[in-house]
Amino acid sequence: MIVLGFLKYTDSKSFAATAKATEGEVVGFEKYYAPGSSIRDDIYYALVLYKTDSGQKIRFRGPSRDGPVKLRKGDQVRVLYRPEDPKNARVDSFMGLWFAAAMLWAVGGGAVLIPLLTLWQAWKWVKRQELPGQIHAFSNHPGEDRRKAPG
Repeated sequence: MIVLGFLKYTDSKSFAATAKATEGEVVGFEKYYAPGSSIRDDIYYALVLYKTDSGQKIRFRGPSRDGPVKLRKGDQVRVLYRPEDPKNARVDSFMGLWFAAAMLWAVGGGAVLIPLLTLWQAWKWVKRQELPGQIHAFSNHPGEDRRKAPG
């Protein structure tokens, strides 16, 4: 997941660096049905219309209207697009460019961090259980008493 997040981040960074910016307008919403999903919540994506430098009108599906920024029909949004492929366009916002990478990093980071924290807590617990004079749980020599004889 972390690697996929990095790949998505580099893709978005490359896109933002080479894309042309223009203004677009939210012209409607499209309902999304996740194939095979049992989730009953409806998700609507913004339909954005913009005009390229050559005058071509392009409509594309933007971010979900249920994200942190509540889009409404008629809202003006900044659009980034590739001049050589104008249908490859994104709304210039966190949701439009960086959200997927951030989510992949968060999920992947959690998948790595939670087991590491669990192991660290277990190691601390084992260390607390060792009393002075006990045989160390991870001794290289089974049965070895690590206490020094007096004198």
